[in-house]
Amino acid sequence: MFVFIDDDKGEHELLTLTVKAMGLNNKIVSCFDGLEALEYLKSTHDRIFMILCDMNMPRMDGLALKRIMDITPEIKLKAIPFFYHTSSASETEISAAYSLNVQGYFQKASSIVGTELSLTCIFNLWTNCIHPKSI
Repeated sequence: MFVFIDDDKGEHELLTLTVKAMGLNNKIVSCFDGLEALEYLKSTHDRIFMILCDMNMPRMDGLALKRIMDITPEIKLKAIPFFYHTSSASETEISAAYSLNVQGYFQKASSIVGTELSLTCIFNLWTNCIHPKSI
């Protein structure tokens, strides 16, 4: 299961279509801003494979969400891989993201094929990576 956080409903539809086209069986938990995601992450007992998060969202953006996750013990101990999947690619935002020790920063593609390329890279890496919660 992975968590996808983005305020654009169209992005959720594109991601769902891409995951189906790739033949993946991962359940997607959709959140539409950082605050909604934070509440889910605090309350769930589900084992989360990874988080894909947009950078710019209302109520709580991706940077604020990651900062709060890092200081919230019940979330931090889950050791969830965190990736930004966003339209913006400014040097400032990329530097800010990596200062928070994220596992990757990917610019959104506008097609299923482009999104599939990004997801394939991410999924291949993390499917084969030993994770603290998998031992």
